[in-house]
Amino acid sequence: MSWKDYLYIHKGDRIAIILLLILIVISGGIYILVSIQKENDKTICPESEREFEAFIEKLKDTDSTNSYPQENHIQKDSTQYTEYAHQEKLKTGETIEINSSDTTDLKKIPGIGSTFSNRIVKYRNLLGGYNNLNQLKEVWGMDDDLFNKIIPYLKITPNTKKIKVNTASFEELNKHPYIKYKRAKIIIDIRERKGKIESMDRLSLLEEFTEADIKRLTPYLSFD
Repeated sequence: MSWKDYLYIHKGDRIAIILLLILIVISGGIYILVSIQKENDKTICPESEREFEAFIEKLKDTDSTNSYPQENHIQKDSTQYTEYAHQEKLKTGETIEINSSDTTDLKKIPGIGSTFSNRIVKYRNLLGGYNNLNQLKEVWGMDDDLFNKIIPYLKITPNTKKIKVNTASFEELNKHPYIKYKRAKIIIDIRERKGKIESMDRLSLLEEFTEADIKRLTPYLSFD
């Protein structure tokens, strides 16, 4: 038997060997690719972690920034509530003068808060001052229960601003709660047609001015 016989390989064996070599090459290639990927991951991961950490820190900073207005709002509301809860109120027997008091004074009356104190002052300004305490019933929203509750804490010194009937403009007459548009127009018309209006008696002759109107208007009109 020659040495060639030892090296002779059957066709079937040759195919098997070739397939084995191909598998070895493929396996080697896969191994190399996996190794390269691992190296890349080692390079990328730390950087990705740093970016993720930076993102988390940014979120924390944003949350902290947004929390300040909320905390301030809560603190402000708590302060306002505390001030309201400890607001000084008048005791039984104590009174304030309705024509000289401001909204702060009025809020000392039990049952009166910001809304009604503002309405009372606003209506007083429209009238030109209160002439009697019953006029408070004309304040919008004032019912008998609230009126009866606050009246013991009030006193009045009548002090009204008078409108000069013969020289006042239509706008000035119109804005007074007891005159308004129709009566203001009549006054202007009489002045233009017949001259100076001498007294309330002249107005009492007009159907637009009832006896009740004359009575409540008298403290607010001047015929000079």
